[in-house]
Amino acid sequence: MLNSEELNAKCKHESKSREWLNVPSGVMKAHPVCGKCGAVKNVSSDRGKKLSHFVMAFYRMKKELERRGYKVSDVQMRLVFRELPEDFGDTWSITYSAQKELYLRAVTKYVRVSRDFAESFL
Repeated sequence: MLNSEELNAKCKHESKSREWLNVPSGVMKAHPVCGKCGAVKNVSSDRGKKLSHFVMAFYRMKKELERRGYKVSDVQMRLVFRELPEDFGDTWSITYSAQKELYLRAVTKYVRVSRDFAESFL
């Protein structure tokens, strides 16, 4: 049996119903809800990105750090991406700002760089 996180990560979302939720401006807006897993669709302009966007940002940062003489190991890279939740790349339900926060927290935990430096590669 799959738990809800595994179901969200593997779900081909289908909008079956709508739920009225508050948006950041305080206005109620109808959000589509997946009939399979129950995930609420992100309808804001803050659209999520695919995981590959963050992998490429990490590689650009790694390349720049190595140019400066700091070696980032493959283990550090694996630890960063294992830290991210399974539904991280689910662009249907997650916002870019939430993804960015989770990514930056993981990078600064395992690689000795400032948050601003890591963010400059996104």
